[in-house]
Amino acid sequence: MTQPDGAVARGAIDVVAADSSYHRYDLLDESGQLTIEVPANDYKIRVTPAYGDPDMPDDGLQQWAHGKTSFAQADAFRVTAGGTTEVAERLLPPSPITVKARDAITGAPISRVCAFADARRNHCGDTEVTISGLVPGPQTIRVYTEDGNYLPTDATVMVVEGSTAIAVVDLTPAAHVETTVVDAATGAPVAGACATVAPAGTGELPRVGSLACSDEAGHLRLDSLEAGSWNLFVRPTNGSPYGAQWVGATGGTGDPARARTVTLAAGRTVSVPPVRLDRAGVITGTVTSAATGAPVTAGEVSIAHADGLSYLRWGTSLDDQGRYRLDWLGPYKWQLLFTTDDHALQWSGGVPVRSRAKPVTVRTGQTTVYSPALKVGTVVTGRVTDPAGRLVTADLEFHNAGTGEVVGKVWDYDGEYRALVLGRQDVTIAWKWQPPFVSYAGWYDGATDAASAKQVLIPRSGTVTLDVGVGRIPATN
Repeated sequence: MTQPDGAVARGAIDVVAADSSYHRYDLLDESGQLTIEVPANDYKIRVTPAYGDPDMPDDGLQQWAHGKTSFAQADAFRVTAGGTTEVAERLLPPSPITVKARDAITGAPISRVCAFADARRNHCGDTEVTISGLVPGPQTIRVYTEDGNYLPTDATVMVVEGSTAIAVVDLTPAAHVETTVVDAATGAPVAGACATVAPAGTGELPRVGSLACSDEAGHLRLDSLEAGSWNLFVRPTNGSPYGAQWVGATGGTGDPARARTVTLAAGRTVSVPPVRLDRAGVITGTVTSAATGAPVTAGEVSIAHADGLSYLRWGTSLDDQGRYRLDWLGPYKWQLLFTTDDHALQWSGGVPVRSRAKPVTVRTGQTTVYSPALKVGTVVTGRVTDPAGRLVTADLEFHNAGTGEVVGKVWDYDGEYRALVLGRQDVTIAWKWQPPFVSYAGWYDGATDAASAKQVLIPRSGTVTLDVGVGRIPATN
């Protein structure tokens, strides 16, 4: 490997089989060279230069031979049994790019634009920002604004060797929600109550996303929201006497199906009537196994699939005796989700989907005891193989075929998986395969989307053997 001027370059080399079956990483020596032995195959090579400390390569300046910026674009080099393949790579000269942003609806220029390429290349400017030190070729950068008035976007820009290219990126105006949080009984403002949104009717609280908390006057404003139909979820911070709620038409509810639908449009602000918080109650209990009667000691009780947002959690962990305590829920009927290591994912009442769950009633200032005996579920097992028939590691996610809800998930360690799923239900199976430097995703059996995925019947008990073949379908996120 040589620098742009032909001088010796230091850094690191990744040698990756084109079919993702092999990966090797090593450092170049002081002469900028490296010799390694690999199985016969076609290979792609990534180089990571170290312009300073040779033991500290700069990940932001990685390129693929010859002169490419991604695994997909990289050239493939054939290595034959007993042969030697020589590859020489010249580093592309790091070059700058100037980023401007404009309103995707009006076309007007946007001020205070920011562009993020990596941790060392994250800059904000007025109407434009210049990022230096990028590898020439197509690069993906995140463009956003500091004021939350536009949705951030990952834009592919073209960096031009030896000159400063200009990229104009369209940003979609964000929607906003404003409301006031008050005590349901007195009407007094409540500070420190935090809000987020979920797609209307789903109860799918986010793992990452917008979050805003009320100030001393109870005022709350959610920024950086996408246009669409949403439900508003409010949870006071830990230690508050108030309970969480899905915001309903006239008050709180524990059922997202009964929540108020808030319709948002790009660039518009919607004012929601005051959110009236009721005082919290407690749900507690001990979770046991229906098969053995023993406590279930590893897992979580929650109101959504995601763990939580920022410093707010949507559930609580089981202790070493299977006990749990939720003390931040409002006085409504709540569906509880039980996610454990050794039993199938299930909602209160031992069912796979939220709509069929047995609600658990919370009463202000009182404690409700709910101690379910969890069903083990049906064993779903099999092998995960790539297009060449090799065992690979992948994430599998089981969805109810009717509602699309996640009803089970597993990550296989060695190409063989074992999942627990409640029956009787029809499911579809999503897979994600992430070999080095690339990500693929699809659905069983050979489908590219949920609508065309093959349905599989999971019986109430027993074992289902199902081999899953993954393919080279690029992941979209």
